[in-house]
Amino acid sequence: MGFPIERRAEHGVGTHHKRHALLLNGKSQPSRPLGHGYPSAFQCFRTASVAEDAVADAVRSAKFNGYAPTVGILPARRAIAESLSQELPYKLSADNVYLTLGCAQAIEVILAVLARPNANILLSRPGYPYYEARAAYSHLEFRHFDLLPEKGWEVDLDRVEALADENTVVMVIVNPGNPCGNVFTYQHLKKVAETARKLGMLVITDEV
Repeated sequence: MGFPIERRAEHGVGTHHKRHALLLNGKSQPSRPLGHGYPSAFQCFRTASVAEDAVADAVRSAKFNGYAPTVGILPARRAIAESLSQELPYKLSADNVYLTLGCAQAIEVILAVLARPNANILLSRPGYPYYEARAAYSHLEFRHFDLLPEKGWEVDLDRVEALADENTVVMVIVNPGNPCGNVFTYQHLKKVAETARKLGMLVITDEV
C-alpha cells in the first residue's frame, strides 16, 4: 500500500504528509494524514510573528554570524532554565541546560555519554526506533520492557525490575508516547521515578 509516485512528485518533499488518499488494489481509498507536525504542510501550525521578527532581527544585526556555542547560546539556555524552574522545587541555571539541534542529536549526545563496556539501557516496546539504532552504534546493549495496552500503554514496571541489573545505566520513556499516543498520568510517572531510584538508574524522558 502506498502513494502513486507521480502524485508525490507533484508537490515535492513532504507530500506524503499532505495526501488524503491511498492506492489500495489499484483504487484510491480515503485516508487521514497523521503527519501533523510539519508547519509548511499544515497551515494551522504557524510560527508566531514575534518569533519570526526575532529571527529576522538577529540576522540583520550581524552579531551572530559565526559558530554558536555547542551547548547553545546563553540567553536561550537562561530562558529555558527560568521557564522550567517555575514548575520545580529548586532553581535551574543556564549551566543545567544543553541545547541540541532536534531530538536526534539529543539522543546521540546522551547515549554517547552513557556508553561504556557492558552497559545496557532499557527501551519501551513499542517505541521510537532511533534509540535502538543509536544504542547499537554506541555499542550499548538494549533490552525491551513492554507498554501495557490494557492499562493505557503504561510501563510494565515489573518487567523493568526483572530486566535491570548492575550494568543498567538508563531507561527511556517517551511521553507523549510514540507511536501509541498515550500520555502518562502523574501517578504513573511517580511510580516510574520511584522504580528508577530503587534500581539506581537514570531516566531519559523524551517529551517531544
